[in-house]
Amino acid sequence: MLKFILSTSLLVLGSIGLACAQQPMTESDPYNDCVEQTIQEQQLAGINNSVVQICADQAKQGYEKQIVALLDQIRVQSAEWQQPERYQAILKSQRLWKAYVDQECDNAGQYIGSPMYAYCPMEQYADRVLQLQHYVN
Repeated sequence: MLKFILSTSLLVLGSIGLACAQQPMTESDPYNDCVEQTIQEQQLAGINNSVVQICADQAKQGYEKQIVALLDQIRVQSAEWQQPERYQAILKSQRLWKAYVDQECDNAGQYIGSPMYAYCPMEQYADRVLQLQHYVN
């Protein structure tokens, strides 16, 4: 079972790296930038679980700040448009989304491997930024 989990973790991390390498570099990716910088600064041969943890947490913190700023913009817009129910509905979905992310990423960590405890939330927060941007624009 442990062999299966380890091989699955390596497969997932390899897929993540491949997916990131195939994306066009239109703007800076905080996770990949951190990984490259950390590997270089610590003179590592490659990525490891510690680098994933550090960089995913750092990127997630940046996405959290963006989410808070977007929710503030939605609050202001809703007040200007005299639609307080709009803001309340988005806050409700935010609470439900957070519970979903917590559970989903716990599942990913348990069944795919420990790097997912950090990587999964980072991905989910990045996606949430894009979702909330649609509500602002």
